[in-house]
Amino acid sequence: MTHAHVDELVAAGVLRRNRPDAEAAERELAMAKQHVASSRLISAVDSAGALALAYDATRKALEAHMRANGLRVGSGEGGHAKLARYGVAAFGDNAAGEHFRMFDRVRRVRNSVQYDAFGVEDADVAFALEQAEAIVAVVEADLL
Repeated sequence: MTHAHVDELVAAGVLRRNRPDAEAAERELAMAKQHVASSRLISAVDSAGALALAYDATRKALEAHMRANGLRVGSGEGGHAKLARYGVAAFGDNAAGEHFRMFDRVRRVRNSVQYDAFGVEDADVAFALEQAEAIVAVVEADLL
């Protein structure tokens, strides 16, 4: 983890310090892994649902990492965008950094589907699943 970048987010109020909770982080990571599996299972019949599950898997993995490290998103609007910033700050410099940078793209696509009733392309689901699988794996490896 790039502590300096994360510390900058804390100083800016994007994140705040909290008590680390390894048990909750473990439960949340397990949910993230289940969401990836579920997304794969339904992707052929429910692309919007599969996209939402892939997105939630990534979100839960990032939240698990934050919990384990005693962090949470700061107050105010844009919590998921702040979570995306955390992912880049924590993992942007490692080999899988591009997946963390792409989470915000998945977030924007998910928002278009969720809030503006846009359709979901198979490529969107495949991209979201690729990012989710990579991010869940990196977070899991980091927390072990």
